[in-house]
Amino acid sequence: MIPSLKFLCSLIVSYVAFSATGAAQAPVDVDDLLTTMERLAIHVPMEIAGRDPIRRHLGELSRERCDQQAIADLGSALDKAGYRREAATAHIRFSATCGGHAPSLRIAVNILLKLSDYSSAVRVASNLITLEPFNDNGYFLRALAHDRAGSAQKAIDDYVTAIELFGNKDKISSRGYFSLARSYEKLGQFCDAITPIESWVGLNPARNDTSQTRSMIADYAKKGNCTIGVGKQEVFAVSRPYNNVKLPVSVNGMRGNFLLDTGATFVSLKNSFAEKAKVQIDQESAVRLHTANGIGEGKRGRATVIELRSLQAKDVPIVVQDEAKASYGDGVDGLLGMSFLSRFKVTIDTHQVKISPRDAR
Repeated sequence: MIPSLKFLCSLIVSYVAFSATGAAQAPVDVDDLLTTMERLAIHVPMEIAGRDPIRRHLGELSRERCDQQAIADLGSALDKAGYRREAATAHIRFSATCGGHAPSLRIAVNILLKLSDYSSAVRVASNLITLEPFNDNGYFLRALAHDRAGSAQKAIDDYVTAIELFGNKDKISSRGYFSLARSYEKLGQFCDAITPIESWVGLNPARNDTSQTRSMIADYAKKGNCTIGVGKQEVFAVSRPYNNVKLPVSVNGMRGNFLLDTGATFVSLKNSFAEKAKVQIDQESAVRLHTANGIGEGKRGRATVIELRSLQAKDVPIVVQDEAKASYGDGVDGLLGMSFLSRFKVTIDTHQVKISPRDAR
């Protein structure tokens, strides 16, 4: 009698498992193993699939299709065995067949980045963003993929969004700010590259004002022949009890009321105010930001000139927010962020804010 194919496969798998460890292992149901591999769209040699720990984790996923610990362990085992592409694929398929699993997609994106498969990394990171639209991590991972693929403009949008959506700026790392600066540098926009570095320094000057950040700012300023803000020192009172500082700001000659926000990377405008001010808007851009009404959409742009009393800065990067979400409070047209403030020296205490021209860079 000619042995069946299933019987032969069972013998082969059992032999490999025995040979690899020197001791007999639990019997393998080859149909279950092959079915699980097919469901996860992974293709590895049977001498690999039939050996622990991969065989064991495939068995776990055969019994429990959506076992999150098992897929994490399987992905790690495949990676260690040198099957990184298969590890990424297994995680992607697991998420697709188990109703969406963000940790698997995060792992998959990181593997694809290591494999230099940036187009796939963008696609999977976009799926992660769909699952977690208010989480900064998916945008940061997609920014890395765009960045490494040479799409600096798209990378800038995602770096900006990742920074804006990060919950506690006291715990944010410098990586996003420095990466954003390098994306501007790749486009030859050296003066714009200063803004994220200054924003990083402004979060905690005692910690972040270092020889490295000062050197980066000086280098970008020299390469871009960047102009600093002009004017004289202006002093503004800090209101009580909310510690708000409402400022009379003029954008392209259009006067409005803005809130001081040293945590915002860009000057942000309501769409209606931006239209009156006739600012330049990059219609191809797309960023997301925190607002009083939740997460809002926005587009990057530029203002020819922004003035605060005697203080003036030219060619200032801005963000224009969707009107439905851009609520800064009654009578407020926007936020005065670091793309303007970085051109000046800003000193804040419990009673007042002093803004004055800084020495030439």
